Amino acid sequence: MTMHRVTERLRERSRQAMEKILAQEADAEQRRAQLELVGPEALRRLVDVASGHTGQSQHCRRILLAAYNGPTWPLDLTRLRVIDRDLQRAALTLIEWATYTPRELHEYLDDGDRLMQRFWNTETHKEED
Repeated sequence: MTMHRVTERLRERSRQAMEKILAQEADAEQRRAQLELVGPEALRRLVDVASGHTGQSQHCRRILLAAYNGPTWPLDLTRLRVIDRDLQRAALTLIEWATYTPRELHEYLDDGDRLMQRFWNTETHKEED
């Protein structure tokens, strides 16, 4: 095989690799746009339930706290198995949205930092300020 043919094959492989990368980036951008539409509703759904006083509420608070501060509140995936299907979908949407959005999720909520602190206090059994 001549050097010219080797060079041509390498160029073709590079072109194919670049096309694949660009297609993957386009898919990721499309998914990010979709999540920007459905993510806020999933967040509100989880916040609504988390604000209650049921077993579902505790799991939703923990999922939200994991998105808020994962190192302190690691997500126990078992929580996803014990909540209702619509909450599972909301939680999975929230988790995926958190990987794409340039903002912290609590920033999408009115006074979101205070809300997360309230959930934090509830989960650590501290009195609210």
